[in-house]
Amino acid sequence: MRTVQVPLWVDEAGDVPENRQSGRVLPWVLLLVMVVAVGFGFAVLAVLRHRAFQSHAFDLGNMDQAVWSTLHGHPLRFTDMDVGGRVLTNRLAIHVEPLLIVMAPLYLLHDGPETLLVAQALVVASGAVPAYLIARTALGRPHLALVFPAAYLLHPTLQNAMLDDFHAVAMSACFLLWALFFAYQGHVRGFLVAGLLAASTKEEIGLLVATVSLLLALKKWRMGILGFALGCGWFVCCMTVIVPHFNPGGHSPYLERYAYLGHGLTGIMEGIVRNPHLTWTVLTSPARLDYLAALMHPLGWTSLLALPLLALAAPSFAINMLSADPTMYSGLYQYSAEVIPFVIASSAIGIRVVTLPALRHDMRQGWWIVTTLCVLALAASFLDDRRYGFSPLAEGFSVPSVGPHQRLEDRFLRAIPSGAVVSASDEIEPHLSHRTWIYLLPTLHPRNGPVPEYVVLDASIASLPTTPRTLHRSALEALGHGYGIVAGRDGLLLLRRGAVARRFPAHFLDFALHAHPGLNAANATWGALRLVNFTVHPRDDFLSRSRPAIQVEMNWRPRTTVPASVRIEVWCSPVYTGTHPRFSRRWQVVDDSPTWDWLPVRSWPRGRTIHAAALPLLPNVDAQGEVDVAISVSRAGPLRGVAAGSRVAGNSRMTRIASLSVGY
Repeated sequence: MRTVQVPLWVDEAGDVPENRQSGRVLPWVLLLVMVVAVGFGFAVLAVLRHRAFQSHAFDLGNMDQAVWSTLHGHPLRFTDMDVGGRVLTNRLAIHVEPLLIVMAPLYLLHDGPETLLVAQALVVASGAVPAYLIARTALGRPHLALVFPAAYLLHPTLQNAMLDDFHAVAMSACFLLWALFFAYQGHVRGFLVAGLLAASTKEEIGLLVATVSLLLALKKWRMGILGFALGCGWFVCCMTVIVPHFNPGGHSPYLERYAYLGHGLTGIMEGIVRNPHLTWTVLTSPARLDYLAALMHPLGWTSLLALPLLALAAPSFAINMLSADPTMYSGLYQYSAEVIPFVIASSAIGIRVVTLPALRHDMRQGWWIVTTLCVLALAASFLDDRRYGFSPLAEGFSVPSVGPHQRLEDRFLRAIPSGAVVSASDEIEPHLSHRTWIYLLPTLHPRNGPVPEYVVLDASIASLPTTPRTLHRSALEALGHGYGIVAGRDGLLLLRRGAVARRFPAHFLDFALHAHPGLNAANATWGALRLVNFTVHPRDDFLSRSRPAIQVEMNWRPRTTVPASVRIEVWCSPVYTGTHPRFSRRWQVVDDSPTWDWLPVRSWPRGRTIHAAALPLLPNVDAQGEVDVAISVSRAGPLRGVAAGSRVAGNSRMTRIASLSVGY
């Protein structure tokens, strides 16, 4: 018989202690790297986006004003939301977000909206830590557990939430993951702290704290039942006491999104119960099912393996999917950030639960199954980030940049006194929100506030929610009611009450009179009007739910004076497969552009190149196939100079300029 000596440095499990120690440290190092890289990376991107004037009044400008006002003794005051001619004066009139009060002291470090953007990115990214702890507890393998914080950080919904202005509710993703972890562990004090932080981000999160309390009740039933009662009670208090008290209308304006079910919170709940067929029809509509797919696919559908845990997010699923506002079930913006913790936790715990029988039967084979499912979840996360995400790994990723136009905007805004009452356009408002009164155009004469001393807008931007046509009418209205022009250049216009100048400066229309280079050549003519060249955005000719908008830039050149009746329109076909579709009433159209409003076609100088950007078109990106983009000109003459293959059947005035792929 031969004796085999076993080294003393190998333990019973066959592990080397030194390697085991490094195995405990390395996952934490990798986790820290992920959190820091994503947190600071998206903080930088969000700040750059703001400085490039791509942020909005809703919801960066109004949040910034509310936090700034809180620091200056007026808790949650904001003034840029007009409802029926009156501006709301407190955030509590629409949402209950006590976390904003807690965040106000951060403005002592940096007094600006950048503080909110950085804090949001860092807090959301730090949610990877409880995601890792949940997965490590469930799987028992630290290295495999890293899949789930990675999937959390790669999820397109969360990436978009970190970039799309500031919303306190986006940070609930982190707090809810901590609440899930502490509930899973039966740790009452940790759950109470996490639950309070989560509930402070928005009124509806109280319902999610209540459902997570049911998980806590499995180990600490008394505290779980208490948490459920408090969470539900907080939501009811917010919706029936706090919001009605501060809102002149007596209820949240966002209840209108559910008006088809009933009036008010009670009426909506009764409508759900009394009309189960209608509720089921809405919840199972293709757009809502696509929304569920958008949330689940980034983890390879593994979240469905723990359906009872995923069902704890039912209140938010219902709020988003029953809404008549498509943005709420788009899978983007802040609305779904609160759902992602449940998607992540149910994936990790679900993989463990379904593989338990295999692990008990054959440990080695069982762990191969666990590893395979984890790799599937990670691969799906990278795939979705590549296709629909907003990180440097994503298709179409670009870093927001500041150019001459943005630097000109900064100079214009520095001319406005810090204490002046201002009415501003959407992209400018977040840069002026540190003041007691600021309105969002077209508000000029609120019934419960002072008249603005200054009006400032950027006429060169073809964007929503305020259309170029509405912005143009607001400027003309101001000029007709005591305002004069202080400065105007490249579409930027600054008006002051009492100023006398009414004539637009010579360089105000530079945005329309300077041809933009790098566009695709064209040779289409309609009578005296010629389309010189154009560009269709996105340039990669691919649309998805994360980049759903089509925008067309055009350079035009009139050979003679263009009649005032001429109308230029940009069209988008329905999604199709196969041959190009005929023109029909199902085609979308936009006929608004800053150029056409501020420089009507009848005023286009003969022989001069005119640049125009149309309002975005939003096709149905939930379908798969292609869409055609076309331009038509009516009352100018027949279409000439285009090949037969570029004409659109059914409309002799229309030429097809691009075909874009659409894919979910």
